Amino acid sequence: MAEEYTRGEMDISEHKASFDGFISVSVYSTLVVTVTLLCVILVFGAHFHWLTAMFVSAIVGGLGGVFLKQGAGYWATLVVLAIIGFITGGLVSLLG
Repeated sequence: MAEEYTRGEMDISEHKASFDGFISVSVYSTLVVTVTLLCVILVFGAHFHWLTAMFVSAIVGGLGGVFLKQGAGYWATLVVLAIIGFITGGLVSLLG
């Protein structure tokens, strides 16, 4: 059985596709968590106004997305996070 094996003949396309998918999800998740934590840290840790923190986080998220060549799913997530942030920040500002 060992003599039948020849190095380099195995089809690894499925392994490569799985690894590439794992790396893509890891990068995507890391960017989203980083942008979210940055906004929270700027608001509560550095005492920025929530709108300024959102703006800085959006710039960092945008630069990260361009630099790491993220697809449409990342940009949609960034927009949804910004909308949720604006609604939440606006409600908190209005209510107290």
